Amino acid sequence: MDKVEFQAKMMFFIMCKSLEEIAKVDEDLQEEMEDFDGKIQWKIASFKGYQVIEEGKYSFKMDEEIDDADLTMIIEKAEVARGFFSGEVDATSAYMSGDLKIEGDLQLAMGFGALAEFIQDYLEPIRG
Repeated sequence: MDKVEFQAKMMFFIMCKSLEEIAKVDEDLQEEMEDFDGKIQWKIASFKGYQVIEEGKYSFKMDEEIDDADLTMIIEKAEVARGFFSGEVDATSAYMSGDLKIEGDLQLAMGFGALAEFIQDYLEPIRG
């Protein structure tokens, strides 16, 4: 794994862990998550992971796949993934250009996009 891919993997972990931690304290995010049920498989360059949000509960795993994903998000290029997880690459643009492939429930993908924006907005002041 090269440096860019490692950075993308760490940013994926930060996104997942941030969602977990913010959901513990933020009532607005808790409400958003109550309306969201799904299992999201990520395939990013040479690594993978998944997220599960069900009945307002959140969990994630790194370096594993889930058998019954509702949605699979695929980003083959590590540099695109790094930009995606940092917020520099817009999901819609990445999808339209083919850099982000989505398999499964497109409505779920759009709902997850709202959660991802919530995380980005929450972390923006920290990033500076």
